[in-house]
Amino acid sequence: MTYKLDGIDISIWGAVPYVDNAQECIAISGLFDLPKRKGTIEYNWGTSVEPFVDEDDIELDGRTLTLKVCIKGSSSSDYLKKLNDYKLACISCRNLWTEFGEFGVVMKDVLDVEEYYEYCMAIVTTKFWQQDFILSKLLTLPSGGSDSLLDGYSMARDFGIYIASRKDDKSISKRIEVSTTSPYTQMLYREPRDITFTCTMIGDDLQSLYSKITQFQALCMRSGLRTLKLSETESFDLYFKDGMVVKPTLETLLKFDLKCRVVI
Repeated sequence: MTYKLDGIDISIWGAVPYVDNAQECIAISGLFDLPKRKGTIEYNWGTSVEPFVDEDDIELDGRTLTLKVCIKGSSSSDYLKKLNDYKLACISCRNLWTEFGEFGVVMKDVLDVEEYYEYCMAIVTTKFWQQDFILSKLLTLPSGGSDSLLDGYSMARDFGIYIASRKDDKSISKRIEVSTTSPYTQMLYREPRDITFTCTMIGDDLQSLYSKITQFQALCMRSGLRTLKLSETESFDLYFKDGMVVKPTLETLLKFDLKCRVVI
């Protein structure tokens, strides 16, 4: 994988992508993530919670892109110069280029240096903030079928997504709270229920996975409610507000939790 800061390949600073195989299979994390929604997402009427899912209501927050590199020099002075120059480049960086695209960023968080001075090297972790996240245009067409469907899109055939497990689909959400000076005893009215599906996505390579996950995210954040049909007798009307953290664990496999808010 190639990475550039403001159009300059990181190799000019003696930096090479550092992959922590225990976490992900590439040196950058956050690239496959979907940010959470921000602003007013729903309104409590006391007897029900109304989701705001019109196109104008859906605004996404930014996300963090974390790049890990190894910097090594031929001598202590060479190493220290490369390290210092790389840190300055990160501070001034406004465009982070990857093989998946170019992203407008700023470095607002800590830059962490794990130094091995006797070897003239360091592992540098830089957190870049991408303020303006833009969803991809949904171009995939729904294939339908009888398996797990989201608005008629087959999770498996259209996106390569398989649901491994689910959490809280049988739970009861907490009651809707109402501001009152008297004891409130109403138990009937309940908030929307959150269900989490543990998912995997399979693809041919990282580029195909990136295309699939961005198309799936575009579907999730499309205006209106989504209908998730798991079987002939089990379906949910829902919307998404919490985004998703996606881990590319293999070059052909992504793992993520899909948190849905079910309308009651």
